[in-house]
Amino acid sequence: MSAESKGFRFLEHMTDAEIEAFGSNINEAFEHAGRAVEDLMVDLQSVKPLKVREIRLEEKDLGSLLYSWIESLISFQDSEGLLFSKFSCKIKKSGNAFSLHAKVLGEKFNPQKHEQKTAIKAPTYHDMKISESPKRVTLRFLVDL
Repeated sequence: MSAESKGFRFLEHMTDAEIEAFGSNINEAFEHAGRAVEDLMVDLQSVKPLKVREIRLEEKDLGSLLYSWIESLISFQDSEGLLFSKFSCKIKKSGNAFSLHAKVLGEKFNPQKHEQKTAIKAPTYHDMKISESPKRVTLRFLVDL
């Protein structure tokens, strides 16, 4: 499957994982960023959408919102052992803040079913870039391994 059809790609980085996620709008780009983070941890094809979780976030800018989004996904894996394979994000700007309401679907990690790839410690702000044009939004960020 090509990076274009997946909505993300992994870039070369010396010590961490650098991810570029993209979509036709900001919602789709955030959904693909979520898929990329999960795909870094485990094979997405093996994760069934059995459990639903809602994530609501509010931040002062899109960079902080992206950071909190990634941090939330990692937190679910750390605290509940949940992995996700389906993502639906709605991002709104109101006043000086951005909010995200997401529904994520997945299941609990099972070592007999899910081949663990890479453990992610946390997202970082280092080299984070958000580029918006009329037909494409690109998110570039690092996660600490």
